[in-house]
Amino acid sequence: MMAIIRLAAIVIAIEALFYVMLSYYLRSLRRERLEEEWAERHPAEPGDSPERDEFVRRSMHDFHRTLRSRLVALVFMLPTLAIFVIAYLVNNR
Repeated sequence: MMAIIRLAAIVIAIEALFYVMLSYYLRSLRRERLEEEWAERHPAEPGDSPERDEFVRRSMHDFHRTLRSRLVALVFMLPTLAIFVIAYLVNNR
């Protein structure tokens, strides 16, 4: 029983690390695309501006509601479920 608890703790820690890394990566890609989109729409206003920051902030807020950002949560669910199903099948069959 203690081995299963240790396995669960290690798996959750590794999954949390991957979740954070993947989340930051997806957010940075989206932010870069938004900044490029702003630059294309407003070529006369290069660099940082309060309007651009507001545009990026609002768009990033909307990004958190998208399916892509929510699918990152599967990083937790799928490996955990697979490990415990395999452990159950191996030990009880």
